[in-house]
Amino acid sequence: MIDPSRLILHQGSSKVAPARGSRGRGQDSPSLEQKKDPLCPTDEDLPQKCASLTVIFPAFNEEQNIRTLIELARRVLPDLAETWEIIIVDDGSHDATGAICDELADVHPQVRTIHHSTNRGYGAALKSGIIAAKHDLIFFTDSDGQFDLKELRQLIRWSDEYQIVAGYRKKRRDPPHRLINALAWKVLVRIVLGVKVRDIDCAFKLFRREVFNRVQIRSVGAMVNTEVLAQAMRLGLRIHEVEVTHFPRQHGKPSGANVRVILKAFRELIRLGRSLRRVPQGQTGVVSTVERL
Repeated sequence: MIDPSRLILHQGSSKVAPARGSRGRGQDSPSLEQKKDPLCPTDEDLPQKCASLTVIFPAFNEEQNIRTLIELARRVLPDLAETWEIIIVDDGSHDATGAICDELADVHPQVRTIHHSTNRGYGAALKSGIIAAKHDLIFFTDSDGQFDLKELRQLIRWSDEYQIVAGYRKKRRDPPHRLINALAWKVLVRIVLGVKVRDIDCAFKLFRREVFNRVQIRSVGAMVNTEVLAQAMRLGLRIHEVEVTHFPRQHGKPSGANVRVILKAFRELIRLGRSLRRVPQGQTGVVSTVERL
């Protein structure tokens, strides 16, 4: 089980956010913001709640984590949003994850479950959740309990100014081989796609719904973060990065270091390098495409 004592609010090092409703330098100017001001805001500086929020949890073989994570989310989210929902995407799990998710959805009206009959991949799971999302802000994180959900408030407070608010791990709590893989991948993505994001695969990201009216998701695997951010930068969407806390995984096994997953990511990177050289400004996003059907 996830240790609830670890889930405390760790204040980041971002500077105090501007007042909600102000627009700064304008929404059409592309920029990537990385604030490192040591001034830490108090709770009074943060917005009390956003209007509406969808939280997506992709899950694959997370029977030891998912119940505790959802119960914790149900306690946190009422303090962050006036209206909220949780979408769990069971991506073809072989254990009891799907059954536990269905049980939670039966008991809690704000919880919905989407099932994939087979393991289609992380990108496919995110896409299913995003298409099903009902609310103005869309957030996703992993189902392994390695992030502090209370830190979502730190992302929400920038959502009036930026279309995408991406977490980056202050100190990544993963085995050495995964840290080496992540560094090599980061360098490769910068070379191939020119995406200079501090922690591109950090699974702690918040989007305005409008992002997916313009951004497509074609990657079915681990490349989905790279694909979304590469398109967003080419479309001139504004991205802000916020420091977040990362905990060691307590239960289950990560799939990101799987050789099959890595090879699929490399194939998708080559394909993306070709297809994302030029992103049409008028392209239809994944949400708009579905709504037109």
